[in-house]
Amino acid sequence: MTHIQLPISKSIANRLLILQALSGEPLLDVSDPSIPDDTRVMHNALQAIQNGAPEVNVENCGTAMRFLTAYCAQLEGQSVVINCSERMKKRPIGQLVNALIRCGADIWFENEVDFPPLRIHGKKLANPVLSQISGDPLIIPSADSSQYISAMILVGLNADTDQSSPYIHMTRAMCEAWKAGERHFEEKDWSSAAFWYEYVALHGGKLYLDGLTDSDLQGDCVIAKWFKRLGVETTIDAQGVTIEKKRRAMHLPYILSFANNPDLYPAVAITCKQLHVPLIARGTVSQRIKESDRLESVKTMQTQGDHRIAMSLLAADLPCDDVECVRKSYPGFYEQLCQLRG
Repeated sequence: MTHIQLPISKSIANRLLILQALSGEPLLDVSDPSIPDDTRVMHNALQAIQNGAPEVNVENCGTAMRFLTAYCAQLEGQSVVINCSERMKKRPIGQLVNALIRCGADIWFENEVDFPPLRIHGKKLANPVLSQISGDPLIIPSADSSQYISAMILVGLNADTDQSSPYIHMTRAMCEAWKAGERHFEEKDWSSAAFWYEYVALHGGKLYLDGLTDSDLQGDCVIAKWFKRLGVETTIDAQGVTIEKKRRAMHLPYILSFANNPDLYPAVAITCKQLHVPLIARGTVSQRIKESDRLESVKTMQTQGDHRIAMSLLAADLPCDDVECVRKSYPGFYEQLCQLRG
């Protein structure tokens, strides 16, 4: 049985980096080549900001763009421009900016209103006086991204949305654990495991995902349940997770909501497409503002520079026009896939 080494969860790692920076603690070591590029981007930007850099570039890292917006907004007396890639300039951030301004932030849109890049002058922030009962959170209704809420929670602002999200649960849980003295949050990434579930569903066989554990923080562990319908069984032990193709996929229409697990959409959608399983995908609005328009990318089988689309195509043995972009979340994926294929 082939063993697969997954990367750490960049969602957890990037939250950890913000908590470390806010506490003045050393930042997570990112020298290991298996560290996702998005985590390196966050690390390097934080390091530059701590050294007084007037401008940082977060490339196409949505987590860094949103988390650093809130982080820089509360750096009293420090001014920073957060620049980014052309794709990121098309990914909205106005809801977060407006919420932070209500808390006292000074933030300007450098080009187009509601979109990066941003110019920020750090100030002391406070939760706004609300019309509801004192202590109620600032609500961002129908937030474009749960990362807006997480960004505010990380810097101590009382924010929420009318949508449930395992990523907001992750942020709250990490903040509470951090306050209680917990400093070790590194977990293997369930979002990356999705592409190995896809591979097994399409090609059969058995894989062992080293170090992957049943997670209280990562909502994307639901992938084990979702792929059971597609014929893949999951066994979890103390050292990792075994996934094995045990039966054929059920060819009835499969109705799933991706509202709380948007990163799982490409792997599930392409698996269903290849197995001729009708997928009725709900909660896909946010797919339009990811690294690509993922609804369009799945339809056309073009990556548009999107790491999750690329890994979904590669796992399905479909042509991929951009292998390098997988480094954003899973630097070793293509090499591991090539070794598995012999």
